[in-house]
Amino acid sequence: MEASDKLAAVWPVIKWLDDARWETAASAGGIPGPVFASLDSSGRILTHWLCYITDQQRPWENVWNEGGPVFAEVVAEYQGHAESPQDVLDCLRAFTIPNGPGHVDSFISKRQQHLKNHIKFVPRYGSHQLSIARTLALLLGYKKDIVRYLAADEDFWMAPAGDNDSSTWRLAFLLYSLSYARITQGLCSFHLQSDDFLFQLNAACNQPPPADMGALESRYRAWLPNRFYKRLWAAFRDYLKPGSYYEKLFTARLSELAGSDAAVLFLKKRLEALPWLEVPGDIWNLRFSDRLFGRAVSTPKDLREFYRALRAGGLSSEFYPEQFDVSFDFAPRMCDQIKQHLCPFKGSTRIRDCCHGSQGQSGRLCPVTNMLCGYESACRADGCPVLHGSLTDVCSGCALEIT
Repeated sequence: MEASDKLAAVWPVIKWLDDARWETAASAGGIPGPVFASLDSSGRILTHWLCYITDQQRPWENVWNEGGPVFAEVVAEYQGHAESPQDVLDCLRAFTIPNGPGHVDSFISKRQQHLKNHIKFVPRYGSHQLSIARTLALLLGYKKDIVRYLAADEDFWMAPAGDNDSSTWRLAFLLYSLSYARITQGLCSFHLQSDDFLFQLNAACNQPPPADMGALESRYRAWLPNRFYKRLWAAFRDYLKPGSYYEKLFTARLSELAGSDAAVLFLKKRLEALPWLEVPGDIWNLRFSDRLFGRAVSTPKDLREFYRALRAGGLSSEFYPEQFDVSFDFAPRMCDQIKQHLCPFKGSTRIRDCCHGSQGQSGRLCPVTNMLCGYESACRADGCPVLHGSLTDVCSGCALEIT
């Protein structure tokens, strides 16, 4: 079976799992702790964005349960007092301690504790520190509001050119420009490299905006072929996916700030924006793709190209690439645990045996989504692809074969 045929065959199950994922997200709150709860919507969105900057090559639990509460304190201090790049640097120094030359500063909570200890979080790379500082410095010009920053360039992101362009990509480009573009490597400590950090922040804040729309458009076009940044798409996805905690905050805030009827319409019809989201491209995505599609789909760019061809051939718009990020949860539980006997993409699967619907007990929590991905979702027998769908044998298998 060709990779395109396999993609078309598995997508109903992928969408079903993705729906369950965001049903779970709808019942989840934000970042733990009283400081995050005290922030307004713009502060909560900014805290979430700073967390994702540091979400690289480390357990996500560390980022959200340790980094999240500390970054909430940083944002609270920043929103209350910072007025200049120097103030941003002073704010960050107040929440960090140096770990020695060449080592990244540790963030330390000042107002919150866990198990009677102040919370500590260390980003993996110094570039994360600079991205955080640069983000906060640039947002000084937008009343410290990341959504206001996006709304300011509404004319740009509401002007996609042609069928192979979208407002979704343009918004992602603006977020990339805020935190990831032109980041200098080698800066690790707000304390030990204070002058270098301040130089970078002043340079970012003093950089004039493009003289005209054409300059911004040119930068965007140069960025498009290499737009597949994991942390960028993982964060931005949370602002558009129905059911996300942050989608409610983001869309309400952007609705307040957007100036045109077209922008408000974009928000109301944002389901049309979802097919343009790129899959974040985590290592779990790649392991999963290799089992199902081999090397034919080994990057987010590959998936986008196959998707474009399948859509032209009639694939439903309810399917789109970002949904494949469920493999982040699927692969550790299934592929790595060698559970091909329960794999919904294996012809010999026994997954139907685990289904409530097959036993006339629809309405309970679905044991299958929980088993496959850890998602708590309601059992809905009608339309369930495991119970009623055709489970095609597309997976190469994960069983150990010793000869």
